[in-house]
Amino acid sequence: MFSDLRYAFRSLAKSPGFTVVAIVTLAVAIGVNTAIFSLVNGLLLRSAIPNKPAEVVNIFTARKATSRDYRQFSHAEFTALREANPIFSDIAAFNFTLAGIGRDEAMRRSFVFSVSQNFFSLIGVQPAAGRFFNSAESQPNANISVAVAGYPLWQRMGKRPDFVGSTIYVNGQPFTIIGVTPRGFTGVNLMLAPDVWLPLGVYSQLTNLIADNGPSNDLVRPTNYALNLMGRLNPGVDLQSAEPQLPMLVRRLDALQAPETATAGARELQIQKPSALSLSTEPQNDYAVTPLAWLVLCMAAVVLLIACLNLVNMLLARGTARTKEIAIRLSLGAPRWRIIRQLLAEGLLLALGGGALGLLLAQWSNDLLTGSLNSAFRAMNFSIALELRPDATVLGATLLFCLLATLIFSLGPALKSVRIDLVHDLKQQAGESATSGRWNKFFSARHCLVMAQISLSLVLLFCGGLFFRGALNAASLNLGFNPAGRVVAEIDYALTRAPETLARQKMSALLTRVQEQPGVRSGALATILPYGSFNNSQAIAPAEAATSTGTNTQKPGIDGVFSAITSDYFEAIGVPLLFGRKFTTAEVENRQAPSVAIIDARMATMLFPNGDALGRRIRYTSGTRTEMEIVGIVSNHRQRPRVGDMKPRLYVPLAQNYSPNVSVVVRFATDNAQATASDMAELRKTLRAADPDLPVLRLALFTDLIDGHIELWVARLGAVMFGAFGGIALLLAVVGVYGVKAYAVAQRTREIGIHMALGAMPRNVFALIMKQGVLQVAFALVTGVILSLLIGKALSSFLVGVSPGDPIVLGTVIAILASAALLACYLPARRATKVNPIEALRAE
Repeated sequence: MFSDLRYAFRSLAKSPGFTVVAIVTLAVAIGVNTAIFSLVNGLLLRSAIPNKPAEVVNIFTARKATSRDYRQFSHAEFTALREANPIFSDIAAFNFTLAGIGRDEAMRRSFVFSVSQNFFSLIGVQPAAGRFFNSAESQPNANISVAVAGYPLWQRMGKRPDFVGSTIYVNGQPFTIIGVTPRGFTGVNLMLAPDVWLPLGVYSQLTNLIADNGPSNDLVRPTNYALNLMGRLNPGVDLQSAEPQLPMLVRRLDALQAPETATAGARELQIQKPSALSLSTEPQNDYAVTPLAWLVLCMAAVVLLIACLNLVNMLLARGTARTKEIAIRLSLGAPRWRIIRQLLAEGLLLALGGGALGLLLAQWSNDLLTGSLNSAFRAMNFSIALELRPDATVLGATLLFCLLATLIFSLGPALKSVRIDLVHDLKQQAGESATSGRWNKFFSARHCLVMAQISLSLVLLFCGGLFFRGALNAASLNLGFNPAGRVVAEIDYALTRAPETLARQKMSALLTRVQEQPGVRSGALATILPYGSFNNSQAIAPAEAATSTGTNTQKPGIDGVFSAITSDYFEAIGVPLLFGRKFTTAEVENRQAPSVAIIDARMATMLFPNGDALGRRIRYTSGTRTEMEIVGIVSNHRQRPRVGDMKPRLYVPLAQNYSPNVSVVVRFATDNAQATASDMAELRKTLRAADPDLPVLRLALFTDLIDGHIELWVARLGAVMFGAFGGIALLLAVVGVYGVKAYAVAQRTREIGIHMALGAMPRNVFALIMKQGVLQVAFALVTGVILSLLIGKALSSFLVGVSPGDPIVLGTVIAILASAALLACYLPARRATKVNPIEALRAE
């Protein structure tokens, strides 16, 4: 085998042009596949649980009713479930929240996890430095201020040797770092990893800083359902065998049920494999991401297939040129399998060279993707933990791509090369085909390969065009509001540990200072913004209809985007008030003021289809029974960049729904982006002057906030990715068309010379060659259109305002591909008309 590889290396070195083209072609194709596989592996195939992930499950509790009503667990329930049982060897508890990490200007928002002392041991990790929590630190209300830092945080701190033992501030409170998680550990989510882990013993202390609910956050309270549970199954137990035994554990929970919840209905336990991308408190799956991820992987595989088809044609031509060499070797007694092994060795060297170069290309592509993803999440003040580095799985996949490529593009030409007529081929001159005296059939092997390349290239170009069109549609949707000339500042008074009463006073003072700033036309506060990082919803119904319906049926009402705002909010974001009035200052600042609400036109129509909504009364379908009077109706406006996603809206005065995390929307006198950007520095000074201790989590143009929305980022990424796939495929297909046609013309120089010697005009020769090329391109395009329409149906659910058979995209890509393919046919056909009959015949 080594002698085959040495001979293959010498053979390829003699043809440097062919070798370079083949390796670069494979490098691009294998690099694309490796990069995409790294992404799919990092998000879907790899588990967040490093040690025996098949044994770990999430545990959920739901009411046995139509509405299900999932909730978390109390600490007492957690303790009861951990007692000896035949299902779980151990159960751990965790809770996550958003908190401010750091101090003053350096403070930033991040996820913080509170975990039980056995959380890390259950998952199966050891600290990279220091230690993890002990049982004393995790007892409810222990209030021992210790923390475990995530590896990325330690890395950002330069991996200081004195990091363990140093102090970190969480929501302004000091915590001593006692350990560091290992590299690559993200906890329960592969995308977002917390910077800081805290023991359950500080849960009440931490949450009271965020929501001033006093004793309600105490883990000892029986009805404080605040914990998510994760369990490791006993050896030999799987999901199927565990489920019949869950009712036994339910009886333990029933014995702990508080009197006030005893009539709420029977509950049950459910277990599920952890979702790698979800932080939900109810069963979730990755089905929304999986189809798109596998579709992208399939598209990348198509690029590899096109590259291999291209190389098949190149090797067929190379094999034809080596016909006499192979015939001599066979005549001297070389077995056919030996020749095949030699040709496969050449293909393997090409594939390994392409794979090595492709691996570098894949790493470069993944670095770009990770950087882009970090930028998208940084706009929301989060950092991602996803690392797309080539691990053993990715390296194995790259090797598999190389072996597949070797088999696809080498085996067929190798088998064809040894099926020769020794007597005839020993007489042929190098480079001639035994069939050079006639034109290839329309569906010859080479032409079928080229037509397949054209068809697959059309599919990739069409997918890229759909994503590009979807990105344009998403960016050009009618928002229903005007973001130009607006600036958004996000602030969180929980990070300053200000109690609710003081925070309300500071909010009011800050808003007054902002409105008084020169150049400011209006300013407002809101808990939820359009195109913001977070959404909130509430179900409401007409007061006369929102009555209790029991526990076994769905509650009535219309679900709408919910936000608490100040008086000038609609003027600040540019939403017209259609009917009624805006909130008064008393309603915004006084919690005891009459309960009022403003809804949008869509909500008005849905709630009161046969009458005027203004002045009518509504109430929430769950929780408080307070009725609200509708005092205003505003025009519809968009919350997310998705067609048909104009969700109805409900607004209440800020006093009715306090939140320490609010956004300040400032409208300046001009809509000019440059002038508004220059005013941002002055606005920052105003915010700092109003409250020097208040960290500004984000200060950005409203237009930038919209442009950086994660759904728009996904649409643009899809357009770039599929556009790159399509561009690579187009280039490979055109090279393939040109190569086959140029080779066919070169092989038939004698026949062309005879035609022209017998009186054929150059235009006749040109038409003869072009006719076949045009028909083959047309056949390939028709096949590609059929495949594109099928793929378009699968893509339509991911795109904004794009039909599966978008005629503009389809017509454009057909025109581009047809023009390029016909040009590739035209050049060899044009060259054929330049053949000198005398020289062609003399060559024989």
